[in-house]
Amino acid sequence: MPFQGLDAVSGLVMLVRWIRGQPLFTERDWPFLFCHSRKEVFSLRLVLRFGGLWLLVVVVGLAIAFYILPYRLGWFVVCLRF
Repeated sequence: MPFQGLDAVSGLVMLVRWIRGQPLFTERDWPFLFCHSRKEVFSLRLVLRFGGLWLLVVVVGLAIAFYILPYRLGWFVVCLRF
């Protein structure tokens, strides 16, 4: 929970910028939020990594939905214990 204060501060900064009529998100904000520049955040390597992990999550979710859940929730809970 250490990032709750960071969320509040980010929200206040964006609110003050909105009131002043300034852009809410600038180039200088990227390193603060993501520890990388915008160009590095949207690099091909990171997009492919995100896509691969997303596909893995979808495949595992479908496997659970089609192969484990039809045998009732009790069997699913037993499988999660091991």
